[in-house]
Amino acid sequence: MWSVIECTGHPRDLGSGQGLAVGNAIRQQVEKNGLAARRRRWPKLAAFTSGPIRGSGSGREMIRHFTHLAERADGLARGAGVPVDSLLELQDPAYSEADEAQAACALHAGDGTGSNLLRTLAGGSWLVRRSRPEVGFASLELTEPWCVSAVAGINEAGLAVCMAPSGEVASLGGSAASSQFFVQECLQRFEEIEAGIDWCLNRPVKGQGTLLLGDAEGRLGAVHFEAEAPTPERSEGSPILAGLPGPAMKAFESWSASPAAGRVPLAGSPMIRLDCGERRLELRDGSSSERILALDVALSDRSEPAGLAS
Repeated sequence: MWSVIECTGHPRDLGSGQGLAVGNAIRQQVEKNGLAARRRRWPKLAAFTSGPIRGSGSGREMIRHFTHLAERADGLARGAGVPVDSLLELQDPAYSEADEAQAACALHAGDGTGSNLLRTLAGGSWLVRRSRPEVGFASLELTEPWCVSAVAGINEAGLAVCMAPSGEVASLGGSAASSQFFVQECLQRFEEIEAGIDWCLNRPVKGQGTLLLGDAEGRLGAVHFEAEAPTPERSEGSPILAGLPGPAMKAFESWSASPAAGRVPLAGSPMIRLDCGERRLELRDGSSSERILALDVALSDRSEPAGLAS
């Protein structure tokens, strides 16, 4: 059973809506990891200057460089009724419940228009979220209940983004914001891959993995995050593969060489398909290729999408 929620409004409203919808799952995750579960009765500002999370840790870097996501995290903590420091701590990828049997592929849509992104979904407590921000593009996303950023999604302009792991997930160690934040930032801000790649190369983050991007014009690109500086990649027509070695990656490699229209590889686990031409998010059963869920990114009432300034 897949949960689908909708969040609207300003960043804190987006977070609050999610917290109210899946608060039980968030509180369970907080308690499971031994984090503080009780909010202070009276707010204090000390943690913003000297606390281990917001004063000098990864929360501080999130607040500095990803302001909208930081505000969304505050709303998420309020909606779920948990301390904001505990919620910020859970944004570290080390707390993810997804296992490492993951792979992703970006490729052209064959006989259609635009690009397709595919990503396996081994493990995890996944949630489908429709975000309708007051400023920026509406999007459909896949995330975990306690996360402010998605791991994959597509926006109303036809830009699709997903993050694939490249090795053992290590804690951020309180020194930087997560590279996974780029998924949500790109979905809210950009229409095509070049703007997204350029923005990602100029923000301080930490965490290994590959960010795959595709757009409605059929362009494909990626940003590889390793120990050194991130490196961009752009495709001239060939698929881009990312992830960890295993059956899922082999299935993608075989299938991407000659993809059949309307089919996805049988990688043995559920997967998400992001269709840029149709502005559609699909969830499919990896063992049978049957479609579990299909949602279109419905355009908002605005005549023109309101993008964020870069």
